[in-house]
Amino acid sequence: MKRGPFRVFLKQPGGWRILAGGILVFLLALATLTGSAWTPYAAGEMDLDHQLAPPSIPWLKRLMATDAGLKALERESGGSNRAPVTSPGSDEEDLGYLSGGGGATAPKAAAPTAPLGKGHWLGTDRNGRDMLALLVAGARNCFLPGLVACAIALGLGVPLGLLSGYYGGRVRKIVGTFNSTILSMPRLVLILVVICALEPNVYYTMGVLGATLIPRVSGLIATRVRILSNMGFILAAKEAALSDFKILYRHLFWYQNRAVFFIQFSLIMAESILTETTLSYLQFGTKPPEVSWGNIIEGSQMSFFGGIYWITFFPAMAIILAILGFFYLGDGLNARLAFREGR
Repeated sequence: MKRGPFRVFLKQPGGWRILAGGILVFLLALATLTGSAWTPYAAGEMDLDHQLAPPSIPWLKRLMATDAGLKALERESGGSNRAPVTSPGSDEEDLGYLSGGGGATAPKAAAPTAPLGKGHWLGTDRNGRDMLALLVAGARNCFLPGLVACAIALGLGVPLGLLSGYYGGRVRKIVGTFNSTILSMPRLVLILVVICALEPNVYYTMGVLGATLIPRVSGLIATRVRILSNMGFILAAKEAALSDFKILYRHLFWYQNRAVFFIQFSLIMAESILTETTLSYLQFGTKPPEVSWGNIIEGSQMSFFGGIYWITFFPAMAIILAILGFFYLGDGLNARLAFREGR
């Protein structure tokens, strides 16, 4: 029985990793580009009737909830709807409410209404904002700045690597000195200097990240080009009087190094997402009212241990899946490249 092209693709090395990573990256890009069209609430829209509402999907309601959280969910799902809190308190007050102890006390139950959190698939945060809309807004602030890092790292690293590997001599020394200078500067220190010198902006931070990744990209490209330049097809292209630009772009980059380009793109995107969320968690990245997965977790880290797991759990899972998606995609492309070169 003849196999279809899709099954043949999956059977080849890296097929499943490319498929899994591609699906995750596609979902991230879809949320970035069209998220506002399919999320039920805007990122800043508050639902004061459903503050701290758990996810409306049944199996998510009890996911990783503590005993205090389960008691609160049972109390809230008993046909009553908690009235809105006029002035949201601290995380300690929320924990006191969930545990039934001191701190904020539960208001009197209102008349039976629609189920708590109806329409909020992933629940709401302490301010009554829809978690799904917050995750979509955070996706934009992770994906788009990552493209800035890729544009700088690949836009400068690839040409420098091609020139250094092809011409050698003085060009190689200049590029090597440039790369050594960048590598001698600690990345975190550079990011903190930029944050202190300029206003905290995630795009400035991603620009610094992309600049520090230039030596890695140019080194990979230069090593491959140095080996390929002495092969027969490059010598034949020179004898055919092809211009250096055509040799560099068509033969050395597009035919021989485009897989390296896409692999580095996926790895840099994963690294930029991790860097952005880490800085936002440390309050050096995206600042409120802008939404980032990192600052969502930073603002609700204590709520997790009181049963309000969904405010922390879903952004953390979004970060993990986004990073894994790009790493799976890059690893699968690397396996596919090695398979083709070994045939």
